[in-house]
Amino acid sequence: MVAPLLAALGLAAHTMAPVPPPVSVTAEEAAQLAQGDIVVRYRGGGKPTLAVVDVAAPPAKVMDAVLDLRARGGDIGALKSVEVYEETPARLGARWELGMSVFTATFHIRYEVDRAAGWCTYTLDDTRENDVSSSEGSYQVYALGAGSRLVYRSVSSMEGAPDWLKKKVAHSSAREMLGGMKARAEK
Repeated sequence: MVAPLLAALGLAAHTMAPVPPPVSVTAEEAAQLAQGDIVVRYRGGGKPTLAVVDVAAPPAKVMDAVLDLRARGGDIGALKSVEVYEETPARLGARWELGMSVFTATFHIRYEVDRAAGWCTYTLDDTRENDVSSSEGSYQVYALGAGSRLVYRSVSSMEGAPDWLKKKVAHSSAREMLGGMKARAEK
């Protein structure tokens, strides 16, 4: 009943993906995390990139850092601007503009948020014009010891780019973004 009504109004019924279990890390990754490093797993071929960082802050403070989209301007070197166009407790919408050398890409992302679960999913907002063909993923925050673990999952399309470039972009953007979130949460 609700889905047809939403469709008639031009809105999509959206159900958040279920929260996955805590991520498993290898002994080598656990050692990296213990040193304060960010672990990034890039598998290529359209499979999700996974990034993990341990944060010396409670989950609520880490979620605040994740959802502070405007603050990411100082985190991501290639980010030219971010403009939040929707902001409610359960949903965010933002226009992102990235630029490297002479290349610029603009795209719009919708975020679905469940703060109590430490869970945020995102997808490309296809109701707006985008220079990328797809982008989706999630942020997960859960208590770990006296702090939290932040897990980022992302699948984005960079059609035509060689795998080495996709890997480099996935690693650097995940490290920059999670590093900024960690620093803000630990203040």
